[in-house]
Amino acid sequence: MIIKAIKLTIILFLTFIIIPKEAKAYLDPGSGSYLIQVLVAAVAGGGILLKTQWHKIKNIFNKDKGQEKKDDKK
Repeated sequence: MIIKAIKLTIILFLTFIIIPKEAKAYLDPGSGSYLIQVLVAAVAGGGILLKTQWHKIKNIFNKDKGQEKKDDKK
């Protein structure tokens, strides 16, 4: 128990020493533009993925419904 407390104290102490207190940085307009570009690319990529794989996704859900209909007929 004491060893765990000592390890935790050392880790916390080193963390506070290593992490800077103040960051002298800024986000320029190029950074915001890049984030928007990444979001648009992610949405477009997701849309293309859904478009190309839609029949597989649709078949997964249709198989479950088809089995329920067969069970109801029996």
